[in-house]
Amino acid sequence: MASKIPYNKVLDVLKAGREAGRSAEETVSVIILLGEDADIDQIDTLRGAFLAEKVGGLVSVRPLSDPTAPDAPYDIAFILPGTQTADLMRAVVQLGGRGIPVAIIVRSAVESYDFSNLGFKDWEPEVIAASDGETLLTRLAEWIIRARPDKARAFSANFAFIRPIQVRALITACAIQNATVGAINLIPGSDLPIMTANQAKLALDIAASYGKGLSAGRIPEVAGVVGAGFAYRALARTLLGLIPGAGWVLRAGLGFAGTVATGNAVKARFEAALPKESDETALAVRPQSIEPAEPGIER
Repeated sequence: MASKIPYNKVLDVLKAGREAGRSAEETVSVIILLGEDADIDQIDTLRGAFLAEKVGGLVSVRPLSDPTAPDAPYDIAFILPGTQTADLMRAVVQLGGRGIPVAIIVRSAVESYDFSNLGFKDWEPEVIAASDGETLLTRLAEWIIRARPDKARAFSANFAFIRPIQVRALITACAIQNATVGAINLIPGSDLPIMTANQAKLALDIAASYGKGLSAGRIPEVAGVVGAGFAYRALARTLLGLIPGAGWVLRAGLGFAGTVATGNAVKARFEAALPKESDETALAVRPQSIEPAEPGIER
């Protein structure tokens, strides 16, 4: 009986899959504020990154001197200030007054700003320094997930550069959880259904991060997870017979490694399918390009 997946776990997985799918469909709204002499290379990097793959990804680009209407419902804001320090401070005050997470993008960590006199106690902008596009996108993705964990799936579903960071975070969290389950294992055999359910939820979370909701199309991912769970259990039993007395270590190690392997396999499945699935959709829903020469564009 220990090798069977209880019905309540199946229901938990289905519920988690529905919630993940709904959260991935939420609208996310980004504002990018450009100083008059903002770094052109960084603008080009953002131009390529913020091409929404779904209609729920809204991007507004405005001049730093005229940041935003008071009632605009932005989820996050990015500022490329250049040398416009006074305009930067005015924008920070306006955005901070509404609690919008703000990242200020600079080329070097030497560039710094003092926000201590603005009067905000529990809010402060993040200064992100990066000298190349790849580093910038990695740090932006990490910051977005930290700043808006409630919308991490939706951001990932809309903007491809966020997915590797989001999926890696999902896999690591689930792997740690399953390692803990394997190490404790209070009732012999009870770890398998829990680990398998966690991995099934992980597969659906990864699917949501790619903009794929709960549907019949997710059956292969979930079936693969269940099959992998039994394979890991068989391996664990074999190793336990060979190395007596190291049960909790082996179970924890296999819980972690098996979850990482399963998560990466699910990720690889979506990555392999992404080009042929997304090309036409991306062209259909992409917003206008970010053009520094035309401030005030709303989209």
